[in-house]
Amino acid sequence: FDIIKAIDFDKNAVAAYRLNFGDYVEQADINSVEIGNLPNTDVIFGGPPCQDYSVAGKGEGANGERGKLVFRYLEIIEEKKPKAFVFENVKGLIGKRHRRTFDALLSKFSEIGYEVSWQLINAWDYGVVQKRERVFIVGIRKDLGINYEFPKPLEDDYRTKVLRDVIGDLPEPSEEERNPQDGRYSSQYLSRNRIVGWDEPAYTVLTNPRDASIHPGKGDFNMDNVRNDDVQPRRFTVREVMRIQSVPDSYKMPNDLSLSAQYRIVGNGIASRVAWYIGKALAEQLSASPSLAEK
Repeated sequence: FDIIKAIDFDKNAVAAYRLNFGDYVEQADINSVEIGNLPNTDVIFGGPPCQDYSVAGKGEGANGERGKLVFRYLEIIEEKKPKAFVFENVKGLIGKRHRRTFDALLSKFSEIGYEVSWQLINAWDYGVVQKRERVFIVGIRKDLGINYEFPKPLEDDYRTKVLRDVIGDLPEPSEEERNPQDGRYSSQYLSRNRIVGWDEPAYTVLTNPRDASIHPGKGDFNMDNVRNDDVQPRRFTVREVMRIQSVPDSYKMPNDLSLSAQYRIVGNGIASRVAWYIGKALAEQLSASPSLAEK
C-alpha cells in the first residue's frame, strides 16, 4: 500500500508520524473534517479511540464522546466507498456491555454495501511478544465479490516469542529514562502486579508508563551478564516497549517529546506485525479479484 493521508487528533502522535513517514499526516478532529475533502483511496484503515469500550475505562460506550467516533468512522466509509476498510478496537467492544453497539456496527457496514469479517486477535499468536487482544473488522465492497479471510499465523510465529528474545540485547536504561520522581527503578511501576519474567510474553502494553513493568524472574535470571545479576523490578524503557509492540528499530521518537507522550503513542498503537499480517492478506486477496481492475 502507498499511504496518501493520515489523521490524528494527538499533536504528539502526529509529530512522531511525520518524523517517520512523511508530511501527509494532519492533526485534526475527525468530527470536524469535511469527508468530501478526504482523498479517494482503495483502503481506509482506522482505529477510533477505544477508552469508552475498554474494561479499564468508564464503560460509556457509544454514549461517550470518544465512543461515538465508531459511527463517525462508519460515515466516512459510507461516503468515500473505498474498496475495503480495516477497523480496530479493544476486546471490550465485543463484551456483554457493548455487544449491541458492535452488532449494530456490523449491520450498518453490511447495509452500506460491505461484506464484513471480524476476529478477536491475540498479538502473541502472530509473532509479537505480548498478550494483546484486539478486535479487527475487515470489510470489502460487495461488488468485488470477496469475503476477507483472516491470515493464519506462521508456525514460527505462533506463541513462540518471549521477552528474552526481543529485549534481551538492549542496554540498561539511560539516566533520562529512569523514574523522573526519584531516579530509581521503583517497584511503584509494578501497577496491578504486572510482573513479567524473561521467558514469558508481556501483558498488554498500556499508555501509562506506571503500568509498563518487568521483573527478571524468580531465581532463574541468567542473561550471561547482559544485565547485572541484581536487577530490580523496573518499568520498560520506551525502546523496550516498542520492541514488545514489534515496532522496527528504525522507528524514532521526536527529541522534544516527553517520556509520558512517547509511552502513550506506543501504547495506543497496533502491534506492527499484526498490522502487517492483516494488511498483507488484504492486499493479496484484493489483487486476486478478477473484478478489481474494473472497479
